[in-house]
Amino acid sequence: MPAMRRLLTRIALAAVLIVGAGFIVLCTPQPLFAHHLTYGRYEVWSDRPIELEIEGVLDDVTRRISRSAIYSPDQKFRIFICNDQWRLTLYSERLSGRMAGAADTAFTRNVYIRRADIPKNRLIPLSGWSPAKMADRPLSYYLAHELTHVMESRAFGRGSSLRYPGWLNEGYADYVAKAGQFALAENARALRAGAFEMNPKASGLYRRHHLEVAYLLDRQGITIRQLYADPPDEPALRARIMADKSL
Repeated sequence: MPAMRRLLTRIALAAVLIVGAGFIVLCTPQPLFAHHLTYGRYEVWSDRPIELEIEGVLDDVTRRISRSAIYSPDQKFRIFICNDQWRLTLYSERLSGRMAGAADTAFTRNVYIRRADIPKNRLIPLSGWSPAKMADRPLSYYLAHELTHVMESRAFGRGSSLRYPGWLNEGYADYVAKAGQFALAENARALRAGAFEMNPKASGLYRRHHLEVAYLLDRQGITIRQLYADPPDEPALRARIMADKSL
């Protein structure tokens, strides 16, 4: 029995050390990214040299996120560009490198973004991504989208991506990142018609969620803080939009 207890103790200690090491890697990714640049409110790390055109990209990011009611000029942001896919896989919530980007809303509030062509302000897509996924969504859109999740976490509490409905989190991030480039009535008609792009799971787009958030903020006059305080039932909201004859 003493030998068994010693073995179990060693196993438990090893498990604690492994979990602890994993947590340190999660919370301090900087050693895995050799290149660093500071520009205004942004700190950017990358596993490859960072082109100076990143400054123009970040200026456009600021233009987008500064329209949000939960933005404030004193906020600082950390961005990690993962040119090697395994880094995005390591730091994404879903342990998948097939996404455009990820935001850690629970611990570090870091943002991770996939490989990008910075001079062209363009995310480099994976093979198989539809053209619609990239249309009107430059690199600055994707960064603004993930940084909005960070702002959601700061405004409404850590782990906001888990504690609030996905349609609200993603819809508001798309709403902010699109910077007003969204036709409410046109998308309402697409929803009624059952258009493919209005199905988030099938299309990979957030247009339906964007529509739901925009309808409440822009047509109903609800503030984003009121919306997070009492999110409505999504199916009921969707039915309401479809029945609204003014759209």
